[in-house]
Amino acid sequence: MPKTLIFTKLDGEADRILDALSERAGLPCRDSGERRIFELEGAVRDVDALGELQAIEPAWQEHVRLENL
Repeated sequence: MPKTLIFTKLDGEADRILDALSERAGLPCRDSGERRIFELEGAVRDVDALGELQAIEPAWQEHVRLENL
């Protein structure tokens, strides 16, 4: 598992989905406008990011692209 997850935003729903992921998973992140990078190293608990995304938005792949899994 990578130490970071990098998502590229594909449309206007991306921020809503990634904001919810950050809140639900409790992960710190950086936002560059077009991408958002989540830091997994040092997370308080194991995070199933793909499971969380599925729970937030079943069609998440239409809105964000995971670049490094």
